[in-house]
Amino acid sequence: MKRRHIISIFMVLGMSLGLAQNKIIQPWNVILTPPNREQAWGNNPSLENLYNDMRVKFGRLGEEVNLTLEDIDGTIYLNENFTLGTLYDEGVAFKKLYMRYDAYNDEVELKENLGSDVVRSMVKHPMYSCAVNGNEYYYSVYIDEDGVSQKGYLTPIVKGEEYTLLVKHRKVFKEGKAARNSLEKSFPHRFLDKTEYYVSVMGEPAVFMKTKKAEVLSLFSEEDQKAIKDYFKDRRPNVNDDHDLLNLFTYANTL
Repeated sequence: MKRRHIISIFMVLGMSLGLAQNKIIQPWNVILTPPNREQAWGNNPSLENLYNDMRVKFGRLGEEVNLTLEDIDGTIYLNENFTLGTLYDEGVAFKKLYMRYDAYNDEVELKENLGSDVVRSMVKHPMYSCAVNGNEYYYSVYIDEDGVSQKGYLTPIVKGEEYTLLVKHRKVFKEGKAARNSLEKSFPHRFLDKTEYYVSVMGEPAVFMKTKKAEVLSLFSEEDQKAIKDYFKDRRPNVNDDHDLLNLFTYANTL
């Protein structure tokens, strides 16, 4: 029988909340950054840098550009609305807040109530996670498509003792294109959705998974390869489909 280990996908770093005059600092103070100075840019000051970069680029071409949020189609958020969610400290729920995920800057924005004008960001640390709109967000080390170690939020789709399938939702900025003549179409600046899949095996850092049959198969252990190949033959799963991948990795964890 294959040896199993109870694993934890995300290694939680020990961290003391600290004492101040014999009073414990409350989690709310620990996990939140100060309010942003530039509320006109939402909770994303890096967007201002993006706009400035675009102005410089077009300026070199002799064009004057004044970009605003209205000039870019799409959104940086997975869901623009703040929704009531749960914050976790080392896996233990401790506070309900309104939140949304900024997939462009890879951060979780928080509000104490929907009417508040103050938007804060959850500190990026492995001991803190959250759940909102049916998604869980864990801050973790992962290996990207280029084989480079990164840190960011991943959302598990399948949690297993051996295989864990995760997804990373991104928002990618796509530069607009003006039509050069009446026969061409113009395209606005826009944010496009990009979905990446990652797999953690036996608790190791999650590794980028290409959605190709051969690449998916290569992630499974040698002793599971035959059963997985039979599964592909019988079920013909679409490795680009969330539901099919969920079923595949759920099955793999039964082997």
